[in-house]
Amino acid sequence: MPRKGTLALLLTLALAVPAWSQVQTGRIVGTVRDPQQATVPKATVTVTSSATGESRTVSTSERGDYVVTPVNPGRYEVTVVGQGFQTAVVTAVDVPVGQSVRVDVELKVGARNETTEVTAAAPLLDTESGSLGQNVTNTQIANLPLNGRSFYELARLTPGAAGLPGGGNLVRIRANFISGTAISGVRGSQLTFQIDGVDVTDHHQGGSYIQTSIDALQEFKVQQSAYSAEFSQAGGMLNAATKSGSSEFHGGLFEFLRNDRFDATDFFVKPKQQLDRHQFGGTLGGPLVKGRTFFFVSYEGIREKQGLPVNLTVASAAMKAGDFSAVRNRIYDPLTGQPFPGNIIPATRLSPQALYFAKLIPDPNVGTGNFTWSPERALNADQVTLRIDHNLSAKHKVFVRYSFHDNRMEDPSSTLGAPYLAYPALDRAHIHTRGQNIVGAVTSTLSATLLNEFRFSYLPQVVELEPFGLGKNFYQEAGVKGFEETGRPGVVGSFPDFSWSGYSAMNGSAFDQRPKTQDLKVFEWTDNVTQIRGRHILKAGTKIRRWLPHFTDSKQYQGVWTYNGFATQNPASPGGTGDAFADFMLGYPRQVQRAFPADTFGGQSTYWHFYVQDDVRATSRLSLNLGLRYEYSPWASGYRGQLGTFDPTSARPIIVASETDQIDLGSQFAGPSAFALFRSYIQTSSQAGLPLSITSTDKTQFGPRLGFAWRPFGDHTVVRGGYGIFFEQENTDGRVNNNMVPFRLDEIGINDLTQRRTMADFFQGRALTTSAAPSLGPTATELKVGRNHHYNIGVQQEITPSTVLEVNYVGNIGRYLNGTTNINIPSPGAGGVQARRPYPVFGGIAYFDTNMSNTYHSLQTTLVRRASRGLWYLVSYTFSKSITTQNNPSVGGNTGREKAISAFDVPHNLALSVGWELPVGRGKRFLGDAGGATQALLGGWQMQAIYIWRSGRPFTPTISADRANTGVGGQRPNRVGSGALESPTVDKWFDTTAFVLPAQFTYGDSGANILREDSYKNLDFSVFKRFGDKVELRAECFNLTNTPCFNAPATAIDTASGGRVTSTFSTPRQVQLGLKFKF
Repeated sequence: MPRKGTLALLLTLALAVPAWSQVQTGRIVGTVRDPQQATVPKATVTVTSSATGESRTVSTSERGDYVVTPVNPGRYEVTVVGQGFQTAVVTAVDVPVGQSVRVDVELKVGARNETTEVTAAAPLLDTESGSLGQNVTNTQIANLPLNGRSFYELARLTPGAAGLPGGGNLVRIRANFISGTAISGVRGSQLTFQIDGVDVTDHHQGGSYIQTSIDALQEFKVQQSAYSAEFSQAGGMLNAATKSGSSEFHGGLFEFLRNDRFDATDFFVKPKQQLDRHQFGGTLGGPLVKGRTFFFVSYEGIREKQGLPVNLTVASAAMKAGDFSAVRNRIYDPLTGQPFPGNIIPATRLSPQALYFAKLIPDPNVGTGNFTWSPERALNADQVTLRIDHNLSAKHKVFVRYSFHDNRMEDPSSTLGAPYLAYPALDRAHIHTRGQNIVGAVTSTLSATLLNEFRFSYLPQVVELEPFGLGKNFYQEAGVKGFEETGRPGVVGSFPDFSWSGYSAMNGSAFDQRPKTQDLKVFEWTDNVTQIRGRHILKAGTKIRRWLPHFTDSKQYQGVWTYNGFATQNPASPGGTGDAFADFMLGYPRQVQRAFPADTFGGQSTYWHFYVQDDVRATSRLSLNLGLRYEYSPWASGYRGQLGTFDPTSARPIIVASETDQIDLGSQFAGPSAFALFRSYIQTSSQAGLPLSITSTDKTQFGPRLGFAWRPFGDHTVVRGGYGIFFEQENTDGRVNNNMVPFRLDEIGINDLTQRRTMADFFQGRALTTSAAPSLGPTATELKVGRNHHYNIGVQQEITPSTVLEVNYVGNIGRYLNGTTNINIPSPGAGGVQARRPYPVFGGIAYFDTNMSNTYHSLQTTLVRRASRGLWYLVSYTFSKSITTQNNPSVGGNTGREKAISAFDVPHNLALSVGWELPVGRGKRFLGDAGGATQALLGGWQMQAIYIWRSGRPFTPTISADRANTGVGGQRPNRVGSGALESPTVDKWFDTTAFVLPAQFTYGDSGANILREDSYKNLDFSVFKRFGDKVELRAECFNLTNTPCFNAPATAIDTASGGRVTSTFSTPRQVQLGLKFKF
């Protein structure tokens, strides 16, 4: 019989951090030595899965090294046999996703039939890589309180992650599931989502197409700076792995319940909002063919009815009748230039069109000007994940996964883009999303030192949006001309978009409140080859991704109406005069947008990525990660040539995609009419010498990678660092739906007191197809792809065998970043806006270019305690500063003047997660021999918590008036003081008197993002009781302390609501009860 000895082998593991670079599945690597520390060549190393019993055997090299790759995340046993030595067995070796585990073994002299066994206890030091990241284990995923049970929320625990507040999966028009997390100074839209080694990221709008139930996940990792050339995206990666079946059947059922009985009341909206939420499902896994084929399936459903807190700033009943006597500002008659007596507009002067729409605006019901209510949102969601693993032979393994989700939501109108702008009269919009992901992978061991991994992914998704009022002609009922549907086949109307400075917009999310559909298909092929040569692990591979979207969209047919108080201001001295809603009641909008619907559009693009990587152990104390990545990312071509650009240096500045001199005008209804209007301004891409994609492909996307890990003082201190260039994925959606003549034809009309155009017939009988100054959305013809230079250096220090402290300096420099600038803004001055534009034939020209930049510097610290004596914790703190020119410039289109703090800049960010298994009950420190009622009552208790505190995000004070007379909204005041208050309140968050209106026909001197909103403070807490190994009762509380965290205030300093906060971005305290049954 083999005997088990005490610990006689020296074990060095790196289980919770990456080693030998980052990988998509996992690796087990190590060195085998004898008692004199000489290496042992040709020793046999066998790695066995604890779940399935599958095993793989390799031999050590002449240097005593071995590598087992790829290895699916999970628990393994490592057995080492050498001639003349006892057999060494290392149990409980946990392999995380996307990482390598080092198991160095010292063999003891003796007979082979003698066994030395040890349970792995992994130190947290990373001795093999310079990459930064944080693993989230299956235990943390399953046990931590997650609002909405979305594992993406755990990304907020990573140092350097500036997470947006809110919980659960956020459903957008593209139905993305997005975490809203910006990592190390890179916008959240650049964050990559990867499941089972395939990319499920919506690279064109941001977010993930797929969310997997947390009960189907083995674990995941937030990869902050992956210096392996295998990975691309500039904004970091959430890398997850799904569970596979095991040699035994196992599964479970769960139900989580929330309702408003346990919840707190919103800070602004009373009474308590309705909530009835059921989240339920189950899992099942096991063998299909013993020892060869395994399956795992999960289902999760959501049935929810939830009241949303809405706090609107609305006009009073008197104001809707023309009585503005209670308004602070004096209002002037635009016809005479004199004040209205008593601040009252005569009934005969009220616009019939305004009266029609004003009746849909509720009267205030709280205080002065506030209307609160709680509209209902209904969600029915279902998702399924099925995975099958099969061993074709000892050398060839395959797995397939199928993921499916189907979401049906009825949402208060406008909440898809702005949940706080729902009006009672606007009913609800309907959105339906159905997405699927089919994945297949083959891993082939070609020799003892050569293997190949191939993966394929197919991701189709369909989204349908039906807004409120679909098909109803509101304009006809109101008597508004200029939006006729005659001769426009397939066009359906919906409710217009009204925006008033100082008041809540009505249907104020024009992008989302249009009927639209999307049919998307994404294909991906990846292949990776790994060869082991001595100290080197060489890896090379390619990824091919093909993107095929197809859209239908009634682009802003309903019209966008903007009122800012220009008509009722005192033209000689506008300060303290004018009111946007008074302009509305008189029927004088400042700006109106109308457009032809885009019937069908889309595009296609294929991306090719290649890389080589060499992970080498240069010495026993120094490991290097060397790599090079090349990305070929051609710009998308449009559906039936529907791409265009604007060349300001050409006599025919509009360039339309075509391989010939002909344009496919029939691809859009507006084509023939628009072409007739602008024929002399249009040429084709072939005539201009440009490709069909309009923009030339950037062929300079070479990304070097370098990482190192050095142990200068022994095994308790590691110095790590790295540098790499990472490329951004550009927003291709904006290109295939760019607003270009002749395929798109829209018009933004700007009013002034000389024209006095009214709501009744703002466009004065002009049909859009016969007379327009259209807005354009061109893309530059020469673009560099955005690139970020990531770098870090830091130290890991082991404090105890279960605790490690890490301190890093992390920086990022972004160049050639994308952004949009209006290049057709006139210089400030008197007179009509349109005639003064640089290109007066056109309206605004939103020019997409990659001429912007950012910088990020941070000190990031992490304190980690691995589970020991029932207690574990992760504490991360980041002190950082992010500066950018990507803040949507509005000051004359001058991006240099917009250099400022980034919109997501968070100087201080603290995240703490902790879990504690109470030391009470059977086998514990207290009542260790408990049984029966004592164990049932006092044993099996655990507590978990997540606490996050971060600084408030920045915001920019603005003015409602167009003081520069350039047609640009969101202009800024002059700054004459700080504006920040030591003790801000919801009624006065910042000092509006520190800002004044600039002189007429000038821009203000105030900068962007100079003040900050409320800080974010949130504590989520859970406690649960286990009855044996099968039953678990849980109680989870989100925002336990019921701490309100306020949104930014109204920013227009020249309105009555300026400086006032009307909503929170935190939810009131919510309680969730759960029951789990496992078998």
